[in-house]
Amino acid sequence: MSKKLKPIPAVPFDVLIKGHEGIIADHERAGPGDPTISLMRTLHKEQKPETILAIDYRLRALAKIISEGEGKPWTFAITEDNGHMVNEALFKAAARAPLFEAGTVGQVAFDRDQFLRIALEESETDGEA
Repeated sequence: MSKKLKPIPAVPFDVLIKGHEGIIADHERAGPGDPTISLMRTLHKEQKPETILAIDYRLRALAKIISEGEGKPWTFAITEDNGHMVNEALFKAAARAPLFEAGTVGQVAFDRDQFLRIALEESETDGEA
């Protein structure tokens, strides 16, 4: 009998963006560090620990999609630091796409087809592809 995977709850888009911006600000100020600490620092006064953890999982799964090249229609490479500019549609998809816990944090990943379908829906909402 297989164990049923526990869903990671969807999060508000604006809170996910605020968390991401906190990670970027810490990175620019102090260099590479643990993004989870940046999320806690940025969101602890207004969000429950469960929400912060869900955002952490969702941003890590989004990073995996981008690093695997699956988000290409919505990303632009930035050569100076090997980073990417990411269209808002991917963040909106990351906030709401189904996501489930796995054996390790590194194994948590969006279902590629479902995620890209949601990103496309969000692009259509914005009038962009």
